[in-house]
Amino acid sequence: MASTIVGTSGRLYVQGEVLRRHHKDDKLSIFKAESGNKSFVFKRVSPRVYDLSQNLAAEFAGSRRLRMHIDCNEKEHILFYPYFRDTLLALIKGDPGFPLVERKKILRRVGEAIQELHGKDWIHIDVKPDNILVNWICDKEGNKTVADVALGDFDIASKLEGGEPCQTTHAIGNVMWRSPEGQTGRVTKASDMFSFGLVCIYVLGGGECLLLNDYQELVKNGISPEQEILIRHFSYFGPVTEGLLQQVNSEDWRNALKGASQIAEEVVMEQPELRFEWWGKELGPEVQNMISGMTNTGPMARTTIDQVLAHPWWQEAT
Repeated sequence: MASTIVGTSGRLYVQGEVLRRHHKDDKLSIFKAESGNKSFVFKRVSPRVYDLSQNLAAEFAGSRRLRMHIDCNEKEHILFYPYFRDTLLALIKGDPGFPLVERKKILRRVGEAIQELHGKDWIHIDVKPDNILVNWICDKEGNKTVADVALGDFDIASKLEGGEPCQTTHAIGNVMWRSPEGQTGRVTKASDMFSFGLVCIYVLGGGECLLLNDYQELVKNGISPEQEILIRHFSYFGPVTEGLLQQVNSEDWRNALKGASQIAEEVVMEQPELRFEWWGKELGPEVQNMISGMTNTGPMARTTIDQVLAHPWWQEAT
């Protein structure tokens, strides 16, 4: 059934194809829209997200790496976005053989998107493969080439005031892609870098080490997803550091971090191959070095996005 949605610059006649609904609430829905031969997404959001999106669109007008809305309906709190063919998560899951040179292109463009945000003291807080949008084309021989990449979903993005960390009462963003300090609700630019490091590992073939596939089994055994992820990250990237503990205001959380780190160290004593310094060798020495800098457990010791984009790996032949 066709419907009409009015934006600030005219009308879009759309097919009402529902892409996603939230909690059976028709007021918070995402639809795919067709206007002529072009596709769009329109998303009904909360007043808070609508205002946040307006601020971001004003500050990053014309960005080619950040997916800002291109039109809006203030009365209905609807935002219109360009449509992308895939998320990075769906792309890698659907095509495990997707060319390495094209994966590297995607990562570079995501890094440039983060650089744009951090350059104006914004942090994304939810950098993960399903928030990275990809358009690609395929030739007659079946060869796929990336045409466009954008970092999207800024619903929980925040602007840092005076360089101070953003502190929330609870962790925000996806548990699997959060930094150790992000699990405690405290985030900085360095937290985005940790998440980007995990995305790099996922895209380059290390997804099995990162993804939690059975939350119910964890809960049955009395283990929270946050605890499991912390133990994994301390196992992979090294024990809790004093720099990390200094970032955390809560004594309960400091004890939780120390406890997870201790468990991780006991596991690594029996399985030293769990360290990224071992299994990361399969990715190649340059990219292992780059990712190690992003996934340092101490936030202040992590490499910045400028340092990452200047790393020699980007010039390395694929």
